[in-house]
Amino acid sequence: MADPGVTGKQSPARRRQEDRSRAMRRRLIDATLSCLETEGYAGTTISRIVARARVSRGAHVHHFPSKAALIEAAARHLVRRVYIQLGEAFVNLADSDDRLRTMVFSSWRTVFCAREHAMLLELLLASRHDEELAVIMERLWTSGYELIRGAAEHYFEPLDESADPVPLVVLSQWLLRSMVLDRHLVRDERMLEQHLDLWCDLLATRIRPRPGVTGPPPRPPESVWGE
Repeated sequence: MADPGVTGKQSPARRRQEDRSRAMRRRLIDATLSCLETEGYAGTTISRIVARARVSRGAHVHHFPSKAALIEAAARHLVRRVYIQLGEAFVNLADSDDRLRTMVFSSWRTVFCAREHAMLLELLLASRHDEELAVIMERLWTSGYELIRGAAEHYFEPLDESADPVPLVVLSQWLLRSMVLDRHLVRDERMLEQHLDLWCDLLATRIRPRPGVTGPPPRPPESVWGE
């Protein structure tokens, strides 16, 4: 009889175990994100995560040995989701008369105003006063920068040799993120959109969307994408 370990084929029992493990990890990550959304970072405790996931206390240890490991996995899941949202925001924009403006506004509404981005902001703000979380978010920021670089080079091209789409797209992200922080204080959403219009006018003097590129950005390497 052939040895499954020699042939490289995975037994049905092993596949079922991996499926259960994957499902448990996703269950715990979803519960962590739910807690972040409703309780904030300070209120996202292991006890609340376990209760929300409806698993036995200690069930998480095999998959995530610490709260930090669970938070990092949840944060990476958020980054992946935001990156996917970015691709979805840019689908079918080829017919727009002003693609750059449409892309910026679509990013604002689909990505930066989404619940996933709000949870990332919660972690970013909390990391200012939590050294362990700051280490996690620094790693995530580095990965996120590589994702932005790839998206910028995929979607945009310079208008002249002195322009570089990457820092301009990074700056756009910082601008939109700052606007999101003030959004709940602004009574008239049109005020924010007026400033977005101004930013689009400035961007249009330096970069433009690549002709015909409307699909999602390429999947980044596993070293950036994470688990």
